Amino acid sequence: PDASATLDSPRSIKTVYLIRHAESEENRRIASLSRVTGSLYKFSLPSSKDIFSASTLLNVPAQVDSDVSSVGERQIQDVAIKLKDDDFLAKHNISLVAHSPLKRARQTAEGMLGCAAPDTMTAPVIKVEETSLLIEKTPAEWLPYNSGSLASRIGAFEAWLGKQPHDSIAIVGHSQFFKAMLGLSFKFGNCEVWQLTFDPSSTSEVILEKTDETKHGNADEYTVPRGWSKLKRLYTCNVNGSTCQEDEGNEGVMYEVKK
Repeated sequence: PDASATLDSPRSIKTVYLIRHAESEENRRIASLSRVTGSLYKFSLPSSKDIFSASTLLNVPAQVDSDVSSVGERQIQDVAIKLKDDDFLAKHNISLVAHSPLKRARQTAEGMLGCAAPDTMTAPVIKVEETSLLIEKTPAEWLPYNSGSLASRIGAFEAWLGKQPHDSIAIVGHSQFFKAMLGLSFKFGNCEVWQLTFDPSSTSEVILEKTDETKHGNADEYTVPRGWSKLKRLYTCNVNGSTCQEDEGNEGVMYEVKK
């Protein structure tokens, strides 16, 4: 990077690695609720374990900032081994890691990358930052009249990203945030690692589009907005979560990002 440039000036094109956190206790409880409602729909009795797990969803603060589940811990270990075997950080010369302040993202960043703010890091990383811009889509941001709040936060994150004096950056965050930011019709799987190119000079106003949660198209249907391009999944997790997610793509396949 140009040492004479200020932190507020536009930076060069960056390679960004987006990582969704491991399965959280919230994910596990929602899966239990889904099984309970499914059993009732079929006029069968749900398991007492699922009923108890689903009932804990009433503790809203615990869902907003939940730890990774026991399955999530295994997912972290599974992908961490792959990253270590490939010398992922050094291979891609990643110098900055940023993560959401929520516990499941922080635990994933530390477990998979050996990095957690403020000063836990693994070479060649020289800076780890925690930013609230990366938190998951909040309950208020789901409200129809408040969609501009998430768009504004995405725009602020992209502006922050563009000002960083680093060319290779890993971001650990949340599925709904990434989905909205990239205009995708699907969510990243737990602990998946996706590579993109980000051009800070090409960003424009963030406009969130409504998408069908159940739509899973082919690889050539996916496009990414504004300054994002060359979306490619590098790593998947071999440990299934409490709900089996459909495979929406293949490792190494290039995706386009929606304009």
